[in-house]
Amino acid sequence: MTQINFASPAHGDLEPCATKYPIVLLHGLGYRDDMPLLASWGRIPDFLRLSGAKVFLGGLEAWDSIENNAAALKIKIEEILAKTGANKVNIIAHSKGGLEARYMISHLGMADKIASYTSVCTPHSGTSVADLGIKLLPSEHEIELKAANFLANWIGDKSPNSGTAIKELTRTYMTEFNRNTEDAPGVYYQSFGTIMTSPLDDPFFMLTYPLIKENEGDNDGMVSTTSCPWGVFRGLLQGKEAGISHLDMVDFRKHDIAGVDIAGFYVAMVADLKVLGY
Repeated sequence: MTQINFASPAHGDLEPCATKYPIVLLHGLGYRDDMPLLASWGRIPDFLRLSGAKVFLGGLEAWDSIENNAAALKIKIEEILAKTGANKVNIIAHSKGGLEARYMISHLGMADKIASYTSVCTPHSGTSVADLGIKLLPSEHEIELKAANFLANWIGDKSPNSGTAIKELTRTYMTEFNRNTEDAPGVYYQSFGTIMTSPLDDPFFMLTYPLIKENEGDNDGMVSTTSCPWGVFRGLLQGKEAGISHLDMVDFRKHDIAGVDIAGFYVAMVADLKVLGY
């Protein structure tokens, strides 16, 4: 199993996360930055700011297409650059947010404005959960899709498209996506993942974990360990006492998981970006 090793900050550095470029955090499917009861990044933004980072949230829709969210992200990043005076940003994206960032970088002329791209538990090769979802919710099942879109409207999405959002996470779709979305020269791409050890690690993924285990192998309840690598794969964050799930990786529960300080992990990740010159 791959272990994660970060570069050590300079001795006595009081702001280890004061990177050269601002940090932009991007959430995944089904979440928004402005959901008061389900904060998409838990304590992570506060921990990073306390360690010197300039942190911004992407503000993406929860249930929209990769292309639409990528277009909105481009506008958001241009606003951040104008506000901070920086000429580039560092992107840290969880799950589907990583796909939207890749699309924006490669297709929307933003490569020269991105210093580094970090994906966490992103389904770069798709997920069998989406494959099953498409089978269970074919286009003729309009009532189910309308219900999903209604819930998306309720949490704040302006024009949700749940059917497309799910389809774009299938393994077939992602094969074509990867073929047409080449990495941009000059951008540092890296990725991380995590792993559950059993369905009991996180009841939220009680059904999806065994599904992916049977079809793809080890996984975090939503994304397999073979789907999350992209660019320089830095490894899998592993629990000391149990597995760490897809949601755990964004500090969903706002406390240590399986003996691991999740927010502290992101502090170490961003401190590493600073050491690397980003």
